[in-house]
This record gives sequence, structure tokens and C-alpha cells, in this order.
Amino acid sequence: MRNTLTLAFTALLAMSSPVCAQTVVSANDGHSILRNGVQVLPQPLVPDTLSVLERAANGVWGVRASLNVPVSVIGPPTALEFTHDGKTVLVSSASKPDVKTNKIVPDDRISVVDLSGAKPRLVQQVASAAGATTMRFTPDGQHLLVANGRSGVLTWFRFDGHRLGDRKVITLPVSGFPAGVAILPDGKRALVSLWQADRVYLLHIDGDAITVDPTPLNIAPGPWNIQMTKDGHYAVMGMLGHGEGLPGALSVLDLTASPIREIQRVTVPNAPEGLDISPDGRYVAVVSQNGSAVSPTSPRYHPRGVVTVLSLKDGQLHTLAQAPGTLWPQGLAFSPDGKEILVQGVMDRSLLTLGWDGEKLERVGEAPLPGGGADLARSSAAE
Repeated sequence: MRNTLTLAFTALLAMSSPVCAQTVVSANDGHSILRNGVQVLPQPLVPDTLSVLERAANGVWGVRASLNVPVSVIGPPTALEFTHDGKTVLVSSASKPDVKTNKIVPDDRISVVDLSGAKPRLVQQVASAAGATTMRFTPDGQHLLVANGRSGVLTWFRFDGHRLGDRKVITLPVSGFPAGVAILPDGKRALVSLWQADRVYLLHIDGDAITVDPTPLNIAPGPWNIQMTKDGHYAVMGMLGHGEGLPGALSVLDLTASPIREIQRVTVPNAPEGLDISPDGRYVAVVSQNGSAVSPTSPRYHPRGVVTVLSLKDGQLHTLAQAPGTLWPQGLAFSPDGKEILVQGVMDRSLLTLGWDGEKLERVGEAPLPGGGADLARSSAAE
């Protein structure tokens, strides 16, 4: 009886804990909307926020708690990075509002947020470089690599588990808007995509010494978001393009090859943004802008994005299903159990929940966000 009570009490604590096995968060940009295909300040301005999400009884994911921190829609929707235990999340900001000039201007801030309590709590803010966007921890969790699109550089920080240390700036052979980042499981190599330069560079990591392989993978148009399989064998990369409104693509890279090479390319709707690999590694989901960011006068304009799900096996993608997305979509993530796909919208300030059963997508519902959904992430704890 004593053992039964102990087990029941332990289970109750786990269910009531503010941080469960996995956490999903949304970064929401309150200072950016589209007007005739151009990013401008909305009126009235609302604060940028970080929101902790939860699944409601009806299956729709929504906001549980929020914290005002700098957030930006500029760059891939990967400006969030969890610590390995899922108790802390970092959020970067590539832009901010300048109310004096009524313009959107570059930002460089990274916020460290504690998620271990009932409400998220700001621990630290540091400067990275102009256009701070994608962040990735090394496998040991002791260093953070950051892509800074506007400034064209990478930054490197030590991390003690709670706070970031001094900044180190890493220059690249060309600027070209560093966008996506992936650090391989050995912790000795990393990838960075240069959106404007149409290339991917390989970095070599030795402690705090980082060198850039001088020979890039030349790949066009517009390499963007990078997601890597858990074993580090393959990477799936969104090909954003350069604003032409043309069809987009997903590129599969073989990371075991020397040099790294592209082994497959699959067409998806225009400008793929949010990209995720399911927790079991069997599926890839991507949300494409689908022309929602071009001027409404363009014949390629569509107000709503498109979600595409593909199977992933032995480095090969095969399209399985599609469904309508949100208005000017950005982030996308599988739920921790892989049974839902969550999609953010900027213009509708909403979070869309889609059910996924391995064969078809089904709309479950939408919930409001406190700002335009800019970045979405699921912690990897217990995966």
C-alpha cells in the first residue's frame, strides 16, 4: 500500500509540475505586419512576447503564460533554443520598433528565460550582433552558436547552464545573411546557411576555436531553415528563394559525405519557413508562405500559407499530405507526441493546431497569440 501511495504521489507531482517532460513555446512579434508586401509597424504597437503553450481539453494548443521579451519575425523561425533539460529557453531578436521614426530597425538581443516556475522569468539579456536569429547549443550544452543575418557574422558564447558568458565574433568568407544553423552530434562540426549568398559553410569546432572550411556547398535559391536528424546523418533544409513568389523546395543533405552534398530536392509551395522533423523521425512537416508575403497586387499572391507533410526514410522525402495554413505563416512544430502539428500566423496572430495520424491532416482549431507568431520550438528533453 505504501509503494502504491508513493507511486501515485510521484505521478501527481509529475502531472502538476510547471515544466513537463517537454515544453512548447511561441515567440510573438508585436511590432511587425505586412502592408503591400512590406514589413511595417502596426498601430497600435503591442509588446513582443514569449508564450508557454499547452494543449486544451478540446485538443487545441494555446497560451498558458507569457513574458514580455524582444522577438522578431526577421530570419528563419528558429530564434528559440532550449537547454537540454528543457528548463530554460533562449530567444533572439533581429529587429525592434523605432517609434521616433516609425520604422523597424535592427536588434541584437538574446534573452535567457527560466521556465522552471509557474510563469516564465527573464534571467539575462545580452547583445549578440545585428540581426540575431537562429541559435544552437553544442551537444554538451556549454556553448551557443548564433547566426546574425543583418551583420553577416556568427557569434559564440559560453554557457554555464544559466547565463551566457562573453561574446566571440566569427567572420565568414562572405556575409550573405547567415540564417540556419545546425551543430552535428559530435560537437566538432556545424553548418550555417547563407541565404543571400546561396551557400552553406561547414565550421570546425575545437573548444573555443572555430574555423570555417573555405570551400562551401553552393546551393540555390536561398538556403534557409536547417533541421537535422537525431543521428546527424541527414539535414533537411528549406530553400526560401529570394522573394520572387516562385515555388519553394526542401533539400536533403548527406552530412556523412565528404564534402557534404545534396542528395534530394522536393518541391513545396513558395517560401518554406517553419520546418520540423517529427519526434519519431519518420516525418517532416513544413509551412510555406505560399505567396502570402508578396504584394496583394501580384498574381502569385495568396493570403494563406500551406502545410506539407512528407515521409522521411533513408534520406528520402515523399509528399504525403497538405492542408491550408495561417496568414503569413512562420513557425511550425510537431507536438511532443507527434500527433499534432502547430503553425503560427503573423497577420492573424494565431496558433493553428492540425491533427496528424500518419496519413492525413485534420484541422483541430485555432487559438489567439498575443502578437504575430514568429518562432516556435519544442524542447528535446525526454525525446
